[in-house]
Amino acid sequence: MDFFEIAQKGIGIISSLNQSASKQMNNKEVTITNVKNVLKNKIILSPSILRETQYQGETKEGRVQKNILKQLCEIYGKEKVQKEYNVGGYWGMRCDIDLFDGKIGIELKVAEQLKKSTQVERLIGQAVYYSRRKYEDSNLIVLVVGKKKEYDASMKEIEAIITDLGVNFIYKVVD
Repeated sequence: MDFFEIAQKGIGIISSLNQSASKQMNNKEVTITNVKNVLKNKIILSPSILRETQYQGETKEGRVQKNILKQLCEIYGKEKVQKEYNVGGYWGMRCDIDLFDGKIGIELKVAEQLKKSTQVERLIGQAVYYSRRKYEDSNLIVLVVGKKKEYDASMKEIEAIITDLGVNFIYKVVD
């Protein structure tokens, strides 16, 4: 082996150790505040994710969920991130994304869906049920993804209702 091959192997080992240490640290220090900061500042969504075109039958919310899941797995480790997590109870309701086996839940919505009163009512019901059933102590985040212009008076009212329930609300602009 020449010097460059040895150096490349050494860099690979150090990188692997850094990733492992980072994931271990995240396991111990994960808090709702940390996760909110990750969702606000580290998760990157392309505007194309909200286009009308469906990819292999996926909905917009499905594409957003898949994209966010992938990024959260890179940050926290695949074993710590689950999709469609069963919150328990009689109805088999499922939170879109769960972190650390029931510690923190993320319910995703696409802003344009929340123009329909039935979808707003559904979201409020989900927030109440999930926060009472599984994610107590404000460990539930409602993450709404949409265009800047969709963060209007009706969205601000939804945000006020959700936060009054003791649930975290994040509006992530994708333009």
